[in-house]
Amino acid sequence: MTEVFATRFRWECRGGLCLGVDLPPSDQAVAAAERAELTDDERRFAAQLAPLRLGPWVGGRVALRRAFRELGTALGSVLPDGRGAPRLPRGLRGSISHKATLAVAFAALGEGESLGVDIELDAPTRVDVSRHVLAPEEAQTLAGLAEGERLREVTLRFSLKEALYKALDPFVRRYVAFREAIVVPVEPGTTRFDLRLARGEGPFTATGLYTRRDGHVLSVVGVMPGGGPAAFVGEA
Repeated sequence: MTEVFATRFRWECRGGLCLGVDLPPSDQAVAAAERAELTDDERRFAAQLAPLRLGPWVGGRVALRRAFRELGTALGSVLPDGRGAPRLPRGLRGSISHKATLAVAFAALGEGESLGVDIELDAPTRVDVSRHVLAPEEAQTLAGLAEGERLREVTLRFSLKEALYKALDPFVRRYVAFREAIVVPVEPGTTRFDLRLARGEGPFTATGLYTRRDGHVLSVVGVMPGGGPAAFVGEA
């Protein structure tokens, strides 16, 4: 029998573990969810979801549970908070993201940065969204690249900012526009952020990691209150 939500990849980086799991087609989501690693509370919540949402929601919980299991911790029910983020007990930190065929979860133990993860297809976008995603400085930095490469870099910055906003949300509790943050590359695979929050929240220190694998770009961002040196950099 084919494994339900088979693990596609794992990525260890400083502070935690990211796992990616395959998602079933929407017409197989109900059957797959019935065989998935869920608690009773999660099953009751999942039963309310439409098939298009069911597979990604279940896959995210499966990935998060497996990641914490590898870190030596059994995870109870993970239901969404009022803003849709996974509600985790104190001392556990995590974040979930998904695309059409893949769900990812990042898990970490102990107190520390607020975390956000994002997964995107690693390909030029069909529609150029750069004017929505990039601040003027970022657009100028990428302007000299060949068009396909420029659009892939736009996708990378989109992913990093999506992960950043998840990590920022526990502090600001609002939608943060793309142009309120500028991605500042440090070295391949590592970034920091120049935050220009419209309501003046902060200061915060925000740093990120990214990797390209299996046709996707995967971003993990950590945010801490204060303006000290970046702490969430480099792979383990």
